[in-house]
Amino acid sequence: MEREPAVDVWVDPRTRVRDSSIEGRGLFAIDALPAGTLVLRLGGRLVDSSELAALIAAQEADPRLPYVDTITVVEDRHLVLPPGTAAHFVNHSCEPNLGQRGAYDVVARRDIDAGEELTIDYATHSGADGFDMPCDCGTPRCRGRITSDDWRIPDLQRRHAGHWTPALQARIDGATN
Repeated sequence: MEREPAVDVWVDPRTRVRDSSIEGRGLFAIDALPAGTLVLRLGGRLVDSSELAALIAAQEADPRLPYVDTITVVEDRHLVLPPGTAAHFVNHSCEPNLGQRGAYDVVARRDIDAGEELTIDYATHSGADGFDMPCDCGTPRCRGRITSDDWRIPDLQRRHAGHWTPALQARIDGATN
C-alpha cells in the first residue's frame, strides 16, 4: 500500500499559471526543467470509489462546488486534490512532458524548455470507472478521446512505461501476465 499523501500539493516554484492554447489556463515552466525533475508532489485526501462518485455527482449537480480533481492511487483509492492548487492547471496531452513517478510525484519525462506548457496524459492516472473526455491536444498522436480504460492500449503501455500510478500499473501487469 502506498504511503498516505501530504495534506497539500507542492508545486515547483519555477512554474506559473498562464493562458494556454490547449485549454483555458495551463501550468508553464518559467525556467528550464531537466528530465527527472520533481515538478509536483500531489496531496489531498484519499477516498474510495463510492465516495469519489458521490463527490463528482455533487459537483455536477452544483457547479458552485469546487471541481473534483483526482487520480487513482491504488485500486479503489483515489486522491482528491485540494481546491485552489496550481496542479489543477496541468492540461492533458497525448504526448506529455510530465509523468507519474509512484502515487504522488509528477516528474519531467524529458528536458523541458522555459516557457513550455507542462502537460500529462490523464490516462496515466485516471482510473475511476466512467472517466471519459474529448481530446483536441493538437499533437500528432492525439487520440481524440481519453478514458479510464486507455491503460489497456498496448502502445500507451509502452510509451508511458514507468509513468503510471500504482493502480494502473497493477492493472497493466495483471492484464499482461
